[in-house]
Amino acid sequence: MAHRKFTLSKKLALLILIAAAVSGLLFVTMQKISNDLIDRYMNSEAYYESETAKSIAKFRQYAAANHLSSTDRKAFGEWVKKENYIMLTIFKDKVLQYDSNYSAEDEAAYGVEPETRYAQKHSYPVMFSDGEGRVTVDGFFSSRYYDIVFTLELLSATIFFLSIVLLGIRRNLAYLRTIHEEIHILEGGELEYEMTIRGHDELAMIAESIEELRKAFLDKLDAIETLQVESRSLVTEMSHDMRTPLTSLIMYLEFAKKEEGEHSHYISNAYSKAIQLKKLSDNLFDYFLLHKEQETDLESIAVQDAIYDLISDQIAVLRQEHFEVRIVGELPQVYIMVNLEELGRVFDNILSNVLKYAERKHEICITFESDPEMFDIRMTNRIKVPENSQESTGLGERIIHRIMNRMQGEFTRKQEGTYYNAIMKFRKSKV
Repeated sequence: MAHRKFTLSKKLALLILIAAAVSGLLFVTMQKISNDLIDRYMNSEAYYESETAKSIAKFRQYAAANHLSSTDRKAFGEWVKKENYIMLTIFKDKVLQYDSNYSAEDEAAYGVEPETRYAQKHSYPVMFSDGEGRVTVDGFFSSRYYDIVFTLELLSATIFFLSIVLLGIRRNLAYLRTIHEEIHILEGGELEYEMTIRGHDELAMIAESIEELRKAFLDKLDAIETLQVESRSLVTEMSHDMRTPLTSLIMYLEFAKKEEGEHSHYISNAYSKAIQLKKLSDNLFDYFLLHKEQETDLESIAVQDAIYDLISDQIAVLRQEHFEVRIVGELPQVYIMVNLEELGRVFDNILSNVLKYAERKHEICITFESDPEMFDIRMTNRIKVPENSQESTGLGERIIHRIMNRMQGEFTRKQEGTYYNAIMKFRKSKV
């Protein structure tokens, strides 16, 4: 965008430069102060003599504990390496036996080189396993404190640097959190919520893009809703227009059926086709009517009260139509969430499908099943071989499926060979 003058990368680069300069100045200041303090208190003669005496005492304990002789140079080297910041020299009988500064090429001086004046003045007696020797210890005792203080200063400067950077980007982080929270609001379905657009950097560009996407999505939803309303209105009007002449046609055909003659067979077929067409238009009308209805008002009802009468009526109709019906299981003493009016529509569609497509020579099996969360009704029938080209449109099943979903339940259908299973699952509820 033309008005974006200071991008996030430029802001961050400037912030890092400022933080580095301030932290570097702090580090140099702390180092000068700490070095002055160490030089003042730890480079004095008294401190040096005190630390030397401590080192001599530790070496005496080491030599005594390990029964070292004045020529156990490997052990001496290990002690020097462990103590660090120390140089060790050992004389016995006024002859050099060990010097921590000597390399392997200098070892020829051991047992030959005489004791120096410095060693005579600054050495301390130490008892070895082969007699008394003289030991000098020269240490850089203050160096360890320089290292410790340097580490602390570096750590402090780093923490100060990070603190400045984090404080500097806190505003952008807060805005980023705002964008994150507003995205979650949109994810929850609150598409009317407007994104916050602040500033002209990359974060503002992201928020603006999401806002444009939100508006475009709302426009598309409005367009889809308008199209759906128009299509439902069209289908509803067509259904009404179809039902009126079909009703008259059925009435005239009923009159014609009462007349004797050879044409009665054809009139009977025409009558059945008209009934079929009217049923199809009724189903089509019901299907699109479900779109326009609001959320179903559900209530918790005992299974006995909700299902018993509907099942009894279905069994009576089926037996009247010469079907054999077998019941497996019992209605449990539980409650389910249903709407009685829509539940009746479900069973009406189930019964219509059975009467239309089930083989009368084979029994209808109604099974009741229950688990901790759901109560199931399974209706199984054998599919009859059609005598004509009539095939199921599946519209009745779609109506059942939609109604069951509105009642927080499920509807599934399975065909296993020539057997058809319709399964209705109802969600259990508390009293």
